[in-house]
Amino acid sequence: MNQISMASVKSNQNLPRKRRSRFRGLLFSLILFVLIAGFQEIIFRIFFPIPETTRFNRIRYQLLAESDPRFQPLFKRGLAYDKLLFESRPDGWRHIHYLNRFGFRERDFSIAPVSGKNRVIVVGDSITEGQGVSTRETIPGQLGEMLGTSHEVLNLGVVAATLDKVTLLAAESAVILSPQTLVIVLYANDIPAPPAFTISSLNSIDAISAKIRQEIDTNISQSYLPQFVRIALRITADQPVYNRFFGSTIRYFAPEPDSTNPFSNQQNPNPKLSPELEQAMRRGEINPWLLQQSEAMPGMLKANLALGGSPEPFLAAVSQICLKRKIRLIVAYVPFYGTLSEKYIGPMIACGMDQNTAKALSIDPDYSHHAKDLAEICTQLKIEFVDSTRALKLKEDTGLAQFWNYDSHPNAAGYQTIADSIFKKIKP
Repeated sequence: MNQISMASVKSNQNLPRKRRSRFRGLLFSLILFVLIAGFQEIIFRIFFPIPETTRFNRIRYQLLAESDPRFQPLFKRGLAYDKLLFESRPDGWRHIHYLNRFGFRERDFSIAPVSGKNRVIVVGDSITEGQGVSTRETIPGQLGEMLGTSHEVLNLGVVAATLDKVTLLAAESAVILSPQTLVIVLYANDIPAPPAFTISSLNSIDAISAKIRQEIDTNISQSYLPQFVRIALRITADQPVYNRFFGSTIRYFAPEPDSTNPFSNQQNPNPKLSPELEQAMRRGEINPWLLQQSEAMPGMLKANLALGGSPEPFLAAVSQICLKRKIRLIVAYVPFYGTLSEKYIGPMIACGMDQNTAKALSIDPDYSHHAKDLAEICTQLKIEFVDSTRALKLKEDTGLAQFWNYDSHPNAAGYQTIADSIFKKIKP
């Protein structure tokens, strides 16, 4: 009996130990599960982010979006975390534009402004996006450094956006992003303005804004769900799914025989072009449309806006929206590089411009009157105006080149000069 009693006591003493051991095993398994699930959630959120909205996206303002076959599959999903390659091998630069969740060359930002900061949005075409330089060397990038941490400066530049697209982007971003200041950067080729523009095209902005708010609210209401569940729901609803790192790089200027390259159907050399430049254009190593720019730009610069092509209705439409929302509106003008200095005569001729015209651009005032025209329009509309022409020319006269030779976009020094001109207008 005593032996049986002792065995029973020992058995009872081992029971709590077994329970504690089992509990520890379960606790370890639970902690391991939580860690794995948490790690998986972090990975899914980093690699497969979900934008606040897909309705505000660069693709709506990209001129080539619907006509370029490479971009047609992207039109529904929009551009988000894509990579666009731009280069000008004859000028010696090559940059990949890493796009954010809204398709702009900018770090990720929220629809709602950062608390305690003045939001400044800079809208325009390739000059604003910063073709030819790194992200930090763009106009918005350098302007942000000048204004400091009290300001949030966003780059809403879109390569190849014409004035009607820039106007739409400026108007919608003013409503959707709630900035304190809106800067529209106009390049020389934005004038004369395209003829097909009606104010009625902006009447749907409030409706678009309401749909965006609704989409944002829906995403917020689902934010508690695991990311893989949210992604599965988007797939089921035939909504786009984005990945931050795995997308391929799109060469914006495609080599022949791509249908978007104007040399694809031209077998014989073009006598207007430098042979080296033509070969680079055929390979997509520089903008293949520079010949067309060289032929069209002189006529655009000399155009009499009183006879048509005035940007006044575009700017008036944006001004009305900004006045209603108490947004400070600034228009900045960037001239064509050939009007600033004789040093660009050779490169312009190499790109196909008539020799006599190339020599006349920097000395004939008929090619430089649009800045004055634009200043008068802005004065009539009570819009603040910045003309970077004088500042750029002063730098050119000292021997500091402000533009690339062939690509015709500003270099880093030129973008800094433009940004400084805008900064002087914005700063208190």
